[in-house]
Amino acid sequence: MGLTVEKAFFANLSDVLDDVKSNSTWPTTFVSGPSKGLPEHWHDYEVHAYVMEGETWFLDGESGEKFNVTAGDKIIIPSKALHAEGEVEEKAVYIVAIPEPVTNKEFLVMRTAGTDNG
Repeated sequence: MGLTVEKAFFANLSDVLDDVKSNSTWPTTFVSGPSKGLPEHWHDYEVHAYVMEGETWFLDGESGEKFNVTAGDKIIIPSKALHAEGEVEEKAVYIVAIPEPVTNKEFLVMRTAGTDNG
């Protein structure tokens, strides 16, 4: 199953934190600086990403579809789903929530398309 993007999902930080609580996930802040984007990869965890600031796009590695995202949008990336973040011109700020607390080193592991993703 690929990415889900929920446009205009939240209006403010309180909405995000209410959703994080309702999903029993653990939040952290993640900032993507200016970049040409990331290669296709996957993570061991389901990721709920809330776009707090900025804009970019996400590629669903399964369907090849690109989703433009801006502040207020929520992206759900299933565990082991191949995806990529697109170009960021200035910065994109996210609250990222996953099912269990892990270190940044563990979470930031980007498994590439050539590795076993289940």
